[in-house]
Amino acid sequence: MIMVRKKSSGISVEKLISVFREIRGKRPISRDADYSRWYQSEEDYQQEQAEWLESVRRKKRRKASDRNSR
Repeated sequence: MIMVRKKSSGISVEKLISVFREIRGKRPISRDADYSRWYQSEEDYQQEQAEWLESVRRKKRRKASDRNSR
């Protein structure tokens, strides 16, 4: 027989459900939207995505090296 321990996180499932329902109903205020890249060219978009992807890869490598050095 497998025994499972329940870890009390202090947050009930009902509370989480109500939080997510509340979030889902909210919409961003249109005056706060960032349209600075609305007319961005495909080349600019691809360059931005490549830079973003490289930054993600650097972060992953940094995390992996931090874990290995411990």
